[in-house]
Amino acid sequence: MSLQDSAHVSGGQHRVSSALANLHALGVRHAVMQAGMSTASGPKLAGAVSAVGGIGTLGLHDVSVWESVIEQTKAEAQGRPMCANLLLPYTRRRHVEILIRQRVPMVTLFWGHAPQLIRQLQSHDVFVFQQIGSEEEARKALDAGIDGLIVQGLEAGGHVRAQARLETLLPRISELSAELPVFAAGGVYSAKDAAHAVALGADGVCSGTRFLLTPESHIHEAYRQRLLDADSTMLTHLFGLGWPDLHRVVPNAATDRWCDEDGAIPTWLHRLNAAFSFTRKIVPMKAGIAKAQQPGRPFFSPALMDSHMPAELVEATALYAGEHIARIRRLESAANVVRELARGLEAGNNQVAVSG
Repeated sequence: MSLQDSAHVSGGQHRVSSALANLHALGVRHAVMQAGMSTASGPKLAGAVSAVGGIGTLGLHDVSVWESVIEQTKAEAQGRPMCANLLLPYTRRRHVEILIRQRVPMVTLFWGHAPQLIRQLQSHDVFVFQQIGSEEEARKALDAGIDGLIVQGLEAGGHVRAQARLETLLPRISELSAELPVFAAGGVYSAKDAAHAVALGADGVCSGTRFLLTPESHIHEAYRQRLLDADSTMLTHLFGLGWPDLHRVVPNAATDRWCDEDGAIPTWLHRLNAAFSFTRKIVPMKAGIAKAQQPGRPFFSPALMDSHMPAELVEATALYAGEHIARIRRLESAANVVRELARGLEAGNNQVAVSG
């Protein structure tokens, strides 16, 4: 979908979204966002998505390399605008200072409420998205003056803020924010999914899992293959040392050892994870304990398995993936994923125009 032709349904009326026009003015061609997934969405992936006209999002990296990975992403984006993800529990002041100095035009915020940060970024002409998982979070973000919303459904992979499925939550959020762009996240893998998101009230789509399964994502080949072979996922708190919140993963030996059929972990293990929450702002965002993780040892960090880790860690690290992972059985280039999702958005908007 070209943003010049983008449209939205609100209260039964067909309208052109002024906020999407603002994104078009930044240089974005397609309302297709690749989710910021820590080191998995490094410069190669984020740059490839931006280069083809989508919104490529650099995942949050340790502050020691933050400026260099932003510069690399800009180079990969070939003059197109990039986005950067600020995972709020791990964001430091230096992350923000570097973003502003590097003139990054778009930022996504996740896992928290930061009205002062929103105002700070906007004062430097940064377009700020907030990813939310409930109406309450959406209202807070709107009250804080957010520029755009990403609505996460319960189907999503990784850390799950959502309290309902996209089918239920998205139409309600869309009605709340008629003047702002609303992107749908959670199980959006194909053109058909994107068209359906438009029917639910979305202006654009955001996908993580589909972009994980591209050659450009910075994940270990063993992790990539495990996702291609996966038939199911589970919601659990297992990989929560320092970040004891719910996440969706593909099962492995660690989940077999410590989780019950519903993904629940022993109470003492959940408390252990919570006890290390203080480390989020003082410990560098590096592999650390992840490289020493073993299925039988109850210390599991949120770190995902990047290409630098040993292959055997596929049984002991978080294999983040969306609920409908079994629908993806092959790799596609990041550019092809953007184009397919954009076709779906265009089809959905054409259908809206006809029915409207």
